[in-house]
Amino acid sequence: MEERNYRLQAVILHNRDYKENDKLVSFFSSERGKETALAKGARKPNSSLRSLVQPFCEVEIDFAKGRGSLDIITQGQLSNAYLNLHNDLDKIAYATYIMELTDLALPEKKAVPAVFYLLLATLTMIDLSDELFLAARFFELRLLAVLGVAPILNCCSGCRRSIAESTFYLSPYRGGLLCASCSAEQPRVSAGTVRMMQYLATADLKKILNLKINNQMGHEMEQALEVYLNYYLEKVSQAKRFINQLEKG
Repeated sequence: MEERNYRLQAVILHNRDYKENDKLVSFFSSERGKETALAKGARKPNSSLRSLVQPFCEVEIDFAKGRGSLDIITQGQLSNAYLNLHNDLDKIAYATYIMELTDLALPEKKAVPAVFYLLLATLTMIDLSDELFLAARFFELRLLAVLGVAPILNCCSGCRRSIAESTFYLSPYRGGLLCASCSAEQPRVSAGTVRMMQYLATADLKKILNLKINNQMGHEMEQALEVYLNYYLEKVSQAKRFINQLEKG
C-alpha cells in the first residue's frame, strides 16, 4: 500500500496561482521526475509555504496524499535558495529557460535522476558565474545526451570527415555535424566552436565554471543548438525569446 505521507528532495520548476489563496507547484525530483502538487494557503503573506515553493530553489518537501489527482504540500525546508540568482534579472531569465526546457522535454512522473542532478549543477553555474550563456549551453548539450539525442560532434555525419579547420552545420535531421561539402544550410559553426561544444558536453563542472569564450563562438553555439533543440522538442521556448530581448536591450 502506498504511504499517505512522504518526503522528496526536489527543484521547484514554477508555480501558478490557484483559487484564492493556493498555488499549484511544478517540481522535479530524482525519485519521481516532474510532478505538480497543491500548496494550500501559499499565497498568504504569513504562510510558511510561501518561500518554499519559489522557482529555482532546491527543497525538501513533505507531502500528504490528496483525495484527487494532486497531492498536498504540507511543509518542508529550503536546501539551497541560490540567492545570487534571485537578485539578478539576467540570471532569473536563464534559470527560467532551464526550467522551461525541463518542462518541455520530459513527461509527468518519469524518474530521470540524471536530469535532477543536471538541474542542480546548472543552477549552481547560474548562481556563481556571470557566464550565463555557457550555463545554458552546458544544460542544453547534457539534456540532449540524457534524452538520447546528443549530436555527434567528432566528425561529419555525411562524409565522416574529421573535425579540422572548417565550418559545419549542426543538423538535427542527421543527428550531428555536416561539413560545408555535405550541406550549405545555416547557421554554421567553426571547428573551434565544435571543440568547445565537445568540452561542455563532457568536462567536469568545476573546470567549466572557469571557462571564458568569445562572443562569436558563443553566438555560433547558441544559434546551432537552438535549431537542434526546436527540432527535437517541437516547441519554441518562450523564455529564450525573453533572453533574446534582454540581450538586444
